[in-house]
Amino acid sequence: MLDYIRGQVISKSPTKLVLEVAGVGYLLHIPISTFEKIPSRGEVTIHTQLFLREDGIKLFGFASDEERGLFQLLLSVNGVGPTMAIAILSGSTANDIKCAIAREDTKALMRIKGVGKKTAERIVLELKESVKGAKASIDIEMDGRQRAFADDAIMALISLGYGRPVAENAVKEAVKKLNSVDNIEILVREALKFKT
Repeated sequence: MLDYIRGQVISKSPTKLVLEVAGVGYLLHIPISTFEKIPSRGEVTIHTQLFLREDGIKLFGFASDEERGLFQLLLSVNGVGPTMAIAILSGSTANDIKCAIAREDTKALMRIKGVGKKTAERIVLELKESVKGAKASIDIEMDGRQRAFADDAIMALISLGYGRPVAENAVKEAVKKLNSVDNIEILVREALKFKT
């Protein structure tokens, strides 16, 4: 019904965005990944997904079609509703979530707030065929444990106020320099040297 909305950013928070279009303010529920990509002011185009329930109507917004596509895929999983799908998208990039599913890495999914073991296993079971061929944003050969350290380091930098692209690039450079990833504190400290 609504494919996208183009309008002026009136306000934004990590979970909500208000866009003004022709004098009408639209409230969109967004993941943190979208929040990080949109400016505080100016005109933006947001991909949308309308969700109808008995208790109301919610409009969800995404900075990219990839994010919206993953949101729609997550909604197809038994037991995953829009709130959890947004929480999952807020926990990592769309690409890294797809990679975790493709690798059947339930532990990576369980590190996302609100995702338990059963939900992670269900997501992997139901979506692994849909996300075949996804490649990690940090395209360095690492085992599951090392990748977990890298993912945690990215989240640590984001919590310090750095945008996801900066955090991912800094961790990628730090991983290259260290050769081995076995300590989160050392990895974050090294990544902070590359945070430009």
